Amino acid sequence: MRPFGCAFIVLFVAGSGLAEDASVQQVLSKYQHLRPSERDLAMYRLDWEASLPVAQQRARSENRPVCLVIIHARYGDITSGHC
Repeated sequence: MRPFGCAFIVLFVAGSGLAEDASVQQVLSKYQHLRPSERDLAMYRLDWEASLPVAQQRARSENRPVCLVIIHARYGDITSGHC
């Protein structure tokens, strides 16, 4: 009876380890499916300026355009993505 009990414990532990791997892979797969792509996150990598005069000065010195974003939300903050 003792060898049967030991074999059962070993198989139970090994089986639960395989189940954990499968569930981890399932969660990771779902995460990769739902995660925004690099293209979708590109806006958050821009160099934002808090004021228009500073942005205009940088644009002139770097020969780049200015994109003006006006937020009407009470708690909007474009630098953190909450607008």
